[in-house]
Amino acid sequence: MWQRLPFLLHALVETPAAFTFVFTPQRQLPNASNEAELLLASYGGALLTTVGISAFFLLRTDFDDLSRVVGLILSVYHLFPLRRAVRRIAEGSGTGRSSAGGSTLGGSWVHLTVHIACFSSLLGLWLVAPAS
Repeated sequence: MWQRLPFLLHALVETPAAFTFVFTPQRQLPNASNEAELLLASYGGALLTTVGISAFFLLRTDFDDLSRVVGLILSVYHLFPLRRAVRRIAEGSGTGRSSAGGSTLGGSWVHLTVHIACFSSLLGLWLVAPAS
């Protein structure tokens, strides 16, 4: 049963982010061109796809090798927001506010913490979870 928790965590973390990228991309990248906003919306759509995949594995009755592999794949995704958070913190721009003044879902320290949790839990599925 605990093997489902990393998929739940991923879905809970990425759903609000995906909706922000899809419906309000200017909060992520203020003063973006129309093309950049379309790219951000596409990224949000890709995030929603990963949420759907997580929901599928969350609702499956079996935990098998495929579940472990999908956990590993989703863990790799979390390295990229981790990198962004670390970079923003190092540059001193991790305040939690975009240059437009709006909230950016908690700021870089929150992003760092949440993505470490997601990465670790999903990677843990690959490393330690036995298939049923």
